[in-house]
Amino acid sequence: MGAKIRIVFSVFALVMMALFGYGAVIGAWALVNWGMLAVAFVCCLLVFIRFVYIFNFSYALCAVFNGALIWAARPSAASALIGGAAILYGLRLFAFSWSRTRSESYAGRVQNIVKADEEMPTPAKILLYVMVTWLMTFHLMAAWFVADAAQLSPGVITGGIVMLAATLLEGVADWQKQQSKSRAPDAYIATGVFSRWRHPNYLGEIGLQVGLMIAGLSVITGIVDAMAVVIAPLYITILMISESQRVDDYQVTRYGSDPVWRKYRERSGSLFPR
Repeated sequence: MGAKIRIVFSVFALVMMALFGYGAVIGAWALVNWGMLAVAFVCCLLVFIRFVYIFNFSYALCAVFNGALIWAARPSAASALIGGAAILYGLRLFAFSWSRTRSESYAGRVQNIVKADEEMPTPAKILLYVMVTWLMTFHLMAAWFVADAAQLSPGVITGGIVMLAATLLEGVADWQKQQSKSRAPDAYIATGVFSRWRHPNYLGEIGLQVGLMIAGLSVITGIVDAMAVVIAPLYITILMISESQRVDDYQVTRYGSDPVWRKYRERSGSLFPR
């Protein structure tokens, strides 16, 4: 995570805290919202085992448990669609992260992660824990508003379909990338869904956030509620765009002298297929 995106993250985290404070003062913070905060509080403790776990395992667990919490608290077809899509996404991400962490092709990366984790000071982990806990608390706020409205509107249906399609895209991209890396850990992947664009996995992640925002914004009216719906998905979208640019720059440095890679770059898009 670069310096600029860390600043953006800090600003977004402060806005989330302000939204929480405002909601608590006016009595709009429901019992389920406290439960979502508690889930994030517990799941994000994984940062103190390995700091990177908060970005995959904690993220996945929060999607599963908060999606289930929201669905159980307000059972309806609408909450089943959006909450169920969140649960499916979290289960897929957890399974993929678990498998990748234990793959031989990822062993070198794991060693670097362990070293970086040992060098990361505890105050930095605490700060990361606090900020990501708020991010995970607000991530499925759209699902909560959908469940509370209990209306299977066109916007909710559209948002759910986008979430499911995005989960499928990211799942296929992650699986193909892992298979490729297991055969050639140091090579770039230019086959399958990667043949015409370089970051279909990031586009899948962005699609999930867009689906959440579509569904949530379709059932709310107030500006504060709208901010609560978009604040976390919007940040993750910005993060994915930043990551795609960072990886593009890295690939230029690593493979730029390879004429085959340069041809691949010319025929492929970054976040969208060319």
